[in-house]
Amino acid sequence: MIRPAVHSDLQPLVVLGERMHAESPRFSRLAFSAQRLEQTLRWALESPLGFLWVAETESAVVGGMAAMASKHWASDDLVAYDLALFMDPDHRGSLAPVRLLNRYRWWAQHEAKAVITQVGITTGVQTENTAQLYERMGFKRCGAILEA
Repeated sequence: MIRPAVHSDLQPLVVLGERMHAESPRFSRLAFSAQRLEQTLRWALESPLGFLWVAETESAVVGGMAAMASKHWASDDLVAYDLALFMDPDHRGSLAPVRLLNRYRWWAQHEAKAVITQVGITTGVQTENTAQLYERMGFKRCGAILEA
């Protein structure tokens, strides 16, 4: 089941976020801060331009998605973009990620009124499989991220 996050979900989401951070060859180069993650999640939960939903099974949070909308750097139009989508590895084959993405897209278009809705894969984990899922859901590739 997916549902909007509540304040009591913040700690389980921080635990999942730490797992996501550790699993990612890219993110794990950064020092993890549970406090910073909780601040970000709290903002996504409380802000009208924030999105925070969870996937739960038997009353345990097993995944979640955080996103936000903001004005484009050269326009007053809003762009929605994901901050994180993470599922416990035991639940990655479920429909929960698809349901979270569908809910995010609905929120971006109907609640946030974003002109552009985007998702990305920046963890370095299952990049191509995730991109193919996003494409099957109607998202289109529009660029690349490179780093030094």
